[in-house]
Amino acid sequence: MNIAFPIISFPYASRILMPEGIGKVNFANSVIDYFVLIASLGIAQYATREAAILREDFNNLSKFLKEILLITLFATIFAYILLIISLFAVPKFHEYRMLMIVCSTKILFVSAGINWLFIAQEEYSYITLRTAIFQIISLVSLFLFVHKSDDYITYAFIGIFSNAGSNICNIFYSRKFINILIKTKLQLKKHIKPVFYFFGISCSQQILNGIDSVMLGFIMNDTAVGLYAAAIKIKSLVTPLIATITGTLLPRASFYVNNNNSEKYDELIQKGLGISLFLSFPCTVGIICICKPFILLFCGENYLQAVTPMIIISPMIIASAFNSFLNDAVINPLKMEKKSFYIQFSGVAMNVLLNYILIKKLNVLGAALSTVIIEYILTVARLYICFPTIKKTFKLRSILDPLICSFFMGIIISFFAKEIQNNFIYLSVAIILGFFSYTTFMIIIRNPIMKLFIIFFQSSVAKIIS
Repeated sequence: MNIAFPIISFPYASRILMPEGIGKVNFANSVIDYFVLIASLGIAQYATREAAILREDFNNLSKFLKEILLITLFATIFAYILLIISLFAVPKFHEYRMLMIVCSTKILFVSAGINWLFIAQEEYSYITLRTAIFQIISLVSLFLFVHKSDDYITYAFIGIFSNAGSNICNIFYSRKFINILIKTKLQLKKHIKPVFYFFGISCSQQILNGIDSVMLGFIMNDTAVGLYAAAIKIKSLVTPLIATITGTLLPRASFYVNNNNSEKYDELIQKGLGISLFLSFPCTVGIICICKPFILLFCGENYLQAVTPMIIISPMIIASAFNSFLNDAVINPLKMEKKSFYIQFSGVAMNVLLNYILIKKLNVLGAALSTVIIEYILTVARLYICFPTIKKTFKLRSILDPLICSFFMGIIISFFAKEIQNNFIYLSVAIILGFFSYTTFMIIIRNPIMKLFIIFFQSSVAKIIS
């Protein structure tokens, strides 16, 4: 649903709101996301790791949750104070005041949502069902209430509702795993240092994710932000999907490391690395092949200038997937957050400088180039600190197999789909051709990750039939 909802909603919204309206909402959300970060302290990954270790200890898990909630309560109050000051102190925010107030409601819901608890418990069925229900409600609301370009505030609220509803459900469902009323002596101090590092990492990552849109808004205009939003749309759909898959490694990896089960941990690393590359290479090549018809179909001719930035941004999917794997399978379980903290902050400094230089010269293209360059620099830095851990399980074919098969997949898509004029048919044919050609090549060369997916598919079908 995280893929389906934006694919259905964005084409409709982009045509109704136009680049300017989409740009306003994207700018406001990019700014509010920094206050969300302050409120949540980037605590999700730390909390997931520690909760995974305590998953079989009801009392200590309940105590841990109370401690984390208390910390985030203070942080949330502080975030709202900063937001109120900013709304009056920053001239640029005056014209966006009502929009930003609406968007700011997600500060409270994200902080109180305790989604990390369900990831630690590996409650993926619940997460999927809950998300699907609220995104369907949001989609229906979009078609009912967004009809003209002035409805951008309503559009922003509907986008927030999905997450807000999911997080409210979390509060009630959490009673299955914890008792928040349990009496115990709280120990907040021991969390301060690791939370500080995770907050720094999350803060810098949030800056990296949103600084391009924010700087485009300040240096250029809302239209530039809207074009950039269209350019990164498909990347922002695919990257979180892969990150969600690699994110499932964190609780299991933390559990194995804490219990000194090196054999299971090494096996998990090998599979996790293979899956992240198996998915990211064909997605990158596929996006390059379909970028123009995608923009025309889902955004319209007003967004054609977003095609080239989309091509530039697409290789970022590979780096992002690799980074997600390293974070979730190595850095966090092995408590290497201090090193990751310094890497992230170095990346922020470089990204701000590079964005400032390139946006002034190249507009939207500059933002795209800067983001991709910095992402690959960070990938190399993280690989350097993680290589001693992954080198014994690393196999060259983990890269070569998806690289070569994706290359031939791209040739097949370009050759067979190039004469198709209808954008919908082009996309449909390209996706079908890409999927079957890539998987066929992987089966022919007996790729081990392809075998895993086949086994998973067969077992899923067997469960449905039985």
